[in-house]
Amino acid sequence: MKNKLSLIIVVTVLSCSLVSAQNENKIAPNKGFKDWTIGINYGMTKFNGDISQYPFASSEQIDLRYQDTDFQERRSAFSFSLERKIIKNVSISIENVSGEFAGLRRQNAYKGYEINVPYSNVSPGMPGYFDAKSSGDKFVNSFNETDILLNYNLNSEISELIKKEMPENFSIFIKLGFGYNLYRSLRTDLYNDNYIYSFGYDELTKNESDDPVTESVMVGGTKLKYEFENGSSLILDYTIRVTNSDKWDSSIMEGGQGYDRFSILSIGLAYDLDVINKTK
Repeated sequence: MKNKLSLIIVVTVLSCSLVSAQNENKIAPNKGFKDWTIGINYGMTKFNGDISQYPFASSEQIDLRYQDTDFQERRSAFSFSLERKIIKNVSISIENVSGEFAGLRRQNAYKGYEINVPYSNVSPGMPGYFDAKSSGDKFVNSFNETDILLNYNLNSEISELIKKEMPENFSIFIKLGFGYNLYRSLRTDLYNDNYIYSFGYDELTKNESDDPVTESVMVGGTKLKYEFENGSSLILDYTIRVTNSDKWDSSIMEGGQGYDRFSILSIGLAYDLDVINKTK
């Protein structure tokens, strides 16, 4: 039902935009791309939930003897967006973002909490066994998400506040919206990488299934836009995504944070399609 609703909304937005573009074409040729912008961004993710050592800083696990590389909470993500200006300061955009986020939590950071132990009747050495009294845990989440966002240009409000006009080629936006996140999350023991629990994978294995988990998300953030050339802009974006569940880290811990969230700090480029079309 959620997927159907998301698809209906996306199709409706695109249909309205295409009809508007076609009408503009009838009035003025070569205006079909007017007010359309595409963007690409690349950045780093930070998870905040049950399995995270620090609220803001990223942690790592180094000098592991059982694997070649260190375990990093800091992961990367890539996004593509299509934006349509509605009125002077308001635009709507569809954004697709994919990548990973991860987290670890050492045993001493669990003091005062009841660690989530999914399988209580599993013997040591078996998949799913986890000794909460002597070990920590970690997870990796691979995701793909599509969002619908409303963007608002704050330049007018900022100009009134500081009593000075903002530069024409520099803009500050806030954005709000919602989306659907498809993911697979694998939780393992911090010190030996033994399986503890997962979502979106076959039970007790690391083999991918054909049924990733879907969660609805709320999206909010801000972006800075600097137009360095006619039709081409540099983008700095910070966005937080919050799910309405506690499953992204494969840990449902009583007394924990509750709703999982992750942020992306990214940099990218945006291109005005109308300018590109005129150039051609």
